[in-house]
Amino acid sequence: MRSRPGWRPFSAGADPVPFGVRFSDDSAAYAANWRTILVIDAVMALAVLAAGAVLVWSGSGWGWALSAVGFVYAFFAGGRAVKWRRLRRQAGL
Repeated sequence: MRSRPGWRPFSAGADPVPFGVRFSDDSAAYAANWRTILVIDAVMALAVLAAGAVLVWSGSGWGWALSAVGFVYAFFAGGRAVKWRRLRRQAGL
């Protein structure tokens, strides 16, 4: 595939992720800004929920789906907060 002059593919210079590697570590739980990460996560979940509510109110059929996605996202964000609190407590932080 030829690329246009001045245009680079998105993956140019990026190393591929080896097969079977999963990014499931919780190293961010030990970062100094761990609360900020969780707050931003919760704000994103609330924004998706609010957008879904606006779409439901405006009569769009997609509002329910977006609200469901926001609810699931908020559920997992809450679970992440509980898990990180437990990890930090076990580490003595």
